[in-house]
Amino acid sequence: MPTLGGVNIRPQQRLPEHNIGADTISSNAYYRVEFKHPAYPPGLDKFLTLPAFDHPNGGLHYNTAKIACGVFAGNRWDGFFTVDKDGEALDCDGEDILPPGPYYFHLPGYQDDRIETSYPLTPNFKQWKFPHGDLPPNWQHAPNTQQPLSQEMRSNASIAVYIRDTDQCRVTGRRVQCEVAHIVPVEVDDWFRANAMSQYVINPLRQSQAGISDINNMMLLRRDIHRSFDQDRMFVLVPKKPAQHQGNMVTHLIIPSDEYRFLYHNTLTYSLDSIPREYLLARFAWALLPRMEPFLLTEVPRLLITKSNGQFVASPKDCIDFTVSRGKRSGTGSPSKRQRSNTRAKDQDEQLSPGEEDDQAGEQCFKRATSMLAQPLLQSIEPASGPPCSNGSPTEVNNHAALDETMAEQEHFFKLTERALEVERQRSDPSGSWAEDRDWAMYILVNQFAKDISWDDVDEANRILGIVEKRPNWDEEECLVGSLS
Repeated sequence: MPTLGGVNIRPQQRLPEHNIGADTISSNAYYRVEFKHPAYPPGLDKFLTLPAFDHPNGGLHYNTAKIACGVFAGNRWDGFFTVDKDGEALDCDGEDILPPGPYYFHLPGYQDDRIETSYPLTPNFKQWKFPHGDLPPNWQHAPNTQQPLSQEMRSNASIAVYIRDTDQCRVTGRRVQCEVAHIVPVEVDDWFRANAMSQYVINPLRQSQAGISDINNMMLLRRDIHRSFDQDRMFVLVPKKPAQHQGNMVTHLIIPSDEYRFLYHNTLTYSLDSIPREYLLARFAWALLPRMEPFLLTEVPRLLITKSNGQFVASPKDCIDFTVSRGKRSGTGSPSKRQRSNTRAKDQDEQLSPGEEDDQAGEQCFKRATSMLAQPLLQSIEPASGPPCSNGSPTEVNNHAALDETMAEQEHFFKLTERALEVERQRSDPSGSWAEDRDWAMYILVNQFAKDISWDDVDEANRILGIVEKRPNWDEEECLVGSLS
């Protein structure tokens, strides 16, 4: 039988083909624009620094710079810049570009000769008050009317997000390794509630509870983009309005990254029209306000504005208390594991009973068992590599074939984990209490729209039955059984 000949070895993968417009942004990661407060002495006046990638010679989009400073100054959108402290206001259009360098940010109606008569700054995101009904002019955009949610989409927001976003990352357009990302992070749920942000949700059942996990506050991102969005706060999504793209949002890097800058800076996002701009502005503030920390750590009094104290001159000690260094730094913005809801836990003791201790020990044993089962599979699943390419190309077809194969392997893996789980339950739970939990969870999900069923109960039922808000994270061993742990 004749053979088909030898294997043809393809050349090494190179940077993706997406280089249209790459000559319009800076290739120098060291360009910066600095913003100073005119009431403070030199060396103690800089409150914000941003990378300047919007022009080949360095520069920053004027409106993005002005809105960033306005967020710091208590949501004032009428500010202006000067090169010198007492100089003339720059005559700039909102779509112009500020060259690299330092600028003073001023607000009308304030005297900048001393701190007490100048404008205050917001020390951190927790103290930032959302400007309901007063979005910056270039952020005002009515979202498209969405179709009514089906019962399935109401009960599982992740399904609704995948359907709405057509299974595509909103930044890259890729369909491989996408997962649901929160816009306003779950870690600031207290801020979300205190600022009445649930008024922008689409699911009316979430207006009073769990609004932060509404479809309007979520979008699809590729896994590496999601990590950069949350853990690194590498980029924000902002409106920039060149004449041919009115009303569109673009990806704007706020941390230097050679590859991400080349691939994504100033690129149009896939449609975000159905997402309220209020959530995107809140995300913008969340990503930028931690940059106030150096300004607060200079051991001089600062004029601040907070929700609790209003406007006041804060002592150096007070300033330090507003920094994240004072407490535990937050992580990725992802939710921590929910505790059993009060309706289920109110009759339980605060300390674990011996049976519960056995359950926890068995759960850890199950994690180890499934990790060992998964190792051969994980070694066989190679992450998608190489450049994104145009629709319909051979590489795109190969990517879809690889995705189908990976999904089949993942389904086989979950069958293995379910089998290991049954074995572990029989060992650690001979009384069958798991069956009671399962029956309770199924009852909750079937009757979740009843008045006496809380969203905490629904979340707990989802946890028990292994329904998760995102696809498995194959990077972390504990997430191999993420929906079951």
